[in-house]
Order: sequence, then C-alpha cells, then structure tokens
Amino acid sequence: MIVKMSKYSFLIYHKDYENFLKDLQELGVVHVIEKEGETAEEIRNKIGLIKRVETAVKHLKTKLHDGKYDPEPNGENDCVRLLDEVEKLTLDIDQNHQKMHQLNKELTLQQPWGDFSVATVKKISEAAGIETKLFVVPSKAFDETWKDSYTLEIIREMSGNIYFVLFSRSGEAVDIKADEVKLFDRSISDINAEIAKLKIKIDEDVRKLHSIAVKHIKDLEDLKVKIENEKQYCTIFGQGQHEAAGKLIVLEGWVPETKISEVNSYLEKSSIIHLQREPSDEEIPIVPIMTKNGYFASLFVPIARLFSLPSYTEIDLTAFFAPFYMMFFGLCLGDAGYGVVMLIAATAAKFKFKTGDLRPILTLVQFLGAATIIAGAVTGTIFGFSLADFFSDQSQKDRINDMILTPDNMFNLSIAIGLIQIVFGLLIKAFNIIKQNSFVASLPTLGWIMMIVAGLSASIPEIKPAAMIFVWAGLAIAMLFSTTGNIFKRLGLGVWDMYNNITGIFGDTLSYIRLFALGLSGSILGLVINNIGEIFQEIPYVGWVIWFVFLFVGHTANLLLCSLGSFVHPMRLTFVEFYKNAGWTGGGKEYKPFKKNA
Repeated sequence: MIVKMSKYSFLIYHKDYENFLKDLQELGVVHVIEKEGETAEEIRNKIGLIKRVETAVKHLKTKLHDGKYDPEPNGENDCVRLLDEVEKLTLDIDQNHQKMHQLNKELTLQQPWGDFSVATVKKISEAAGIETKLFVVPSKAFDETWKDSYTLEIIREMSGNIYFVLFSRSGEAVDIKADEVKLFDRSISDINAEIAKLKIKIDEDVRKLHSIAVKHIKDLEDLKVKIENEKQYCTIFGQGQHEAAGKLIVLEGWVPETKISEVNSYLEKSSIIHLQREPSDEEIPIVPIMTKNGYFASLFVPIARLFSLPSYTEIDLTAFFAPFYMMFFGLCLGDAGYGVVMLIAATAAKFKFKTGDLRPILTLVQFLGAATIIAGAVTGTIFGFSLADFFSDQSQKDRINDMILTPDNMFNLSIAIGLIQIVFGLLIKAFNIIKQNSFVASLPTLGWIMMIVAGLSASIPEIKPAAMIFVWAGLAIAMLFSTTGNIFKRLGLGVWDMYNNITGIFGDTLSYIRLFALGLSGSILGLVINNIGEIFQEIPYVGWVIWFVFLFVGHTANLLLCSLGSFVHPMRLTFVEFYKNAGWTGGGKEYKPFKKNA
C-alpha cells in the first residue's frame, strides 16, 4: 500500500536555520522539496570527491588477495591525502604497464636481429666511416649476387623472411630491393633491463596499494559517507526560501503519516512555527511515494521497482502481482529437481549471509524454488526425467501419468491463468477508478468484467441462458457509460472501445501461452541432456564418470538458462498485461528523507 503524506512548511529565523537543518537531518524523516536550478560549486566538488573515493575503493578491493580488510577504521586523519596517494600509485602502475607494453613491442621488433651493442655500432661508424644498415626481405626475393657486390651478413632467417646487415662506406650508393630497417636506439639487453626495472616498480606500487587496502578501505568508506552527508546538507541548505529581507527562511517537505507524531513532537519541543496540510490536487504528481507491504509482498518490491513506482493516488500492485509472479516463475521453470536445487542453495546461503540486503533476495529465491517444486510435481518432471520413470510397475506408472498434467492440460491452464489475472486486473482498475473518481466512471470496466465472466460461464449448458443475460447487460453498461454526453456519442465511443478491448484482451490472453511454452522447452532440454548422457554410460570403466559430469554441466547450464527466462517472462506478463489491464499509470517519485547515511 501507499503511505499517505502530509506537507509541512517550516518558518525558521535565519540564525537558527543551520541548527534546524542539523536537527532535521538527525530526525531523518522529512523529504525536503528541492527547487530546480543549477548545482552549486561546492556540491559539484563534493559529488566529484565521492566519485573519486568510490573509484579508489573499488580499485583497492581488487588488490586484496583474500577479499578481507580491517573492518574498523584505522584513524587516518588525512583521508584526502590518502586518496591522492592511491590515485598517484594507480596512475603510475597504469603508465608503467603502458611503457612495458611499448617496450615489449620494441623487443619483438628487435628479436630477429639479436642482442648487439648499438653504441659500439655508432662508434665504428663515427671512427671508421663505415655505415651499418639493416635490411629484411622475403626469402624468395633474396638475391645471392648481393653477397658478391656488398659486404653483408645474414643474421637470421625466420617466418619466411631473411634478416641481414650490410656494411658500406659513407656516401656509397646501395642498390638493393629490400626493406631497410632503421638502426635501433638501444640493445635488447637495455630493453630487458628497463622492463625489469618497471616490473620492480610496479610490484612495489602494488604492495603499497595492498597495504593501503588492508588498513584504510574502511577509512575511505567512512570518508564517502561523511562527504555524502555534507553534500546532502549543502543541497538542502540551499532549498530554503528567504523572506522578510532574509530574516526568515521557509522550508517545505513531505512527511509520511507514520512519522507525523515524531515530527510534531520535535517541532513542539523546538517551538518551530509550521503549517501541516494534505497535498492539493496540483501537488499530487510531485508527492513522494513510500510503500508499505507485508512480509511476503515486500520480497517482490525489488522486482516492482524495476518498472516504476506507483503514482500517489493509485493502488500499489506489488501485493496483487506477487502470488501470480511466484506461480508464473514455477510454471516457466517447471522442473521439481531444479526447484529443489534453488531451495537448498538459497537456504545454505542464508546461513552465511545472516544479515544484509542480500537476505530478502535469498528468501525470494526460496519461495520461487518452492513454486518450481510444486509446478514440477504437477507436470511430473524431475531433472528432465518423467516422474513415472522412477516406478517399475506399469500400473503405478499409469497411475502417476493420470495424476500429472499433459502438455494439452498445461496449455489450457496457461490460458485460464491469463484470463484470471486479466479479470483480476480489471477489478483493481474498477476499484481504483471508484477511489479516484466515482462509481459511475467505473461502470464501463465493470461491464467488461461482466461480459468476460458471463461469456466464459455460458459454456456450461445449465446456466447458459442466465449467463447470456449478464453478457448483454455487461455490453449495455459498457456501451452506455463509455463517456458522457448524448446517446449517439456514447454508442460510437462504446463501439470503438469494444474493438480495442476485444483485440487487446484476446492478445493479452494469448501472451500467457509463454507459461506453457517455456516450461515445455525447459523439460525437453533436460530430456535431451539425459538422452545424450546415456550414450556415455556405454564407455568402459569411465563411462559413469563422464555421464555424471555431463549431466551436472548440462543441467546446470539448463537451470541457468531457464531461470533467466523464468525471471524475465513473468515480469513481462506483470508489467505489460497485468499492469495495463489494472489501469496502471506509475511514474511516482521515491520518498527520500533528509537524513544521515550510516
């Protein structure tokens, strides 16, 4: 459900404004209304500093060998200096890696020529006037007569090329059809020596980063929290509206009804002048949204937030789609064995993560695993095997096969579930219209509900006459109350709505076939994995080992692949088919109180 909000307007004397904001931040329940405008320079600087800290912490964590660091801060007083040091070390390591990359490229180019002293070659050239030139030519293009015409020496033949050096007097013309290579600036030994120095420097810097990571990650994390609180304070500080020549400051914000007594108690104690009221019609689009759900529905809030928050005046649909989503996931995965794996894995992980944000996600996985076990039992599928295959007696197999649902049954069940959720969504839409407008405005939606339910009931011969009466009654209501105005306008718009609703509801219902299709495809893939695995059993001695490894890898891959589809497609049915038929608008702004970060 959506928690109701009250708007507060605070009137503060300018000298008390800073203390008031500090108290408000400690209180941590008021969503301050922020004015649109350019971000102040101070706030921009703090945002930049936060990003620097986040980048540094992320990089430092990669330098931890076991992922562990001191859980308590080490009392580093100058964390900004520490941040500068981390950034300098990181930059030095990156630059030295780039230098090593260039040196290795240079080393690769020089490798065919061998390790020779470049300085000695240059001295000979200066003293004796002898030029040393390096050439490379494809082996097939090497002319043996060059050896008679010039003083040359083949250094190496590799990769289809001949590398040779030619000595000539200064100014002597050399006519050779080969690619000349510029004489190198340093020897291979010099390059290797520089690479060795860079490796030592990189290792030294990495050790320094590791030491900082172990001792000071918590200090930097605390610095980030401190800056975020300061940034939030600076942001809110500028939201006050100055009145009475700057002597008075007006600040406005939203408070959920569950926190009103707490705020009023503080205001009375502090003698702060304030005005409290309900949001006006014009303010409805900007009222922040705070939702409150029960234990089960709250597990599905992260899924709901992937789409959008509800608007302030509509119904929070989380509690209404949660059971359907759980059922859809189970039907899409549809293998009891996979459900057992999910349930056991999530339960084991909860013993490790006894607290934290991950724990509710693991609980959700447990529920989804349980739903998969039920769906797998209904369809008789366990790790791609049919449940009947585990019984040797034919009568027992027949009894099991009679109990489980066939693909035809699953197809019909998917359609039936789709119609149920669509009608349920239309009921929510009608209730929401009554809540926001009036009962009369909801009559077209109620008329369509009557037509769908009565139309389905007409398939029963005993009640068909009575059902058809409700079908025509629903049609009349939908046509006559489609809009206001004269009868012709209503009928015209009613006919148009009928076309849109018939095609829309029919298309939406067909979308639920994916529940059948995904469950069937996952079962078939599991069966294929089992059939291929049986082939390996025929290999002498090691056949059973290969069979087990193949089944483990194959079913793991199938579980991961099918789980992805089982997560996405029910979400699609929820956000498209169900939300649309429930009249969902969304677009709410999240409730973010002005408070200190922990």
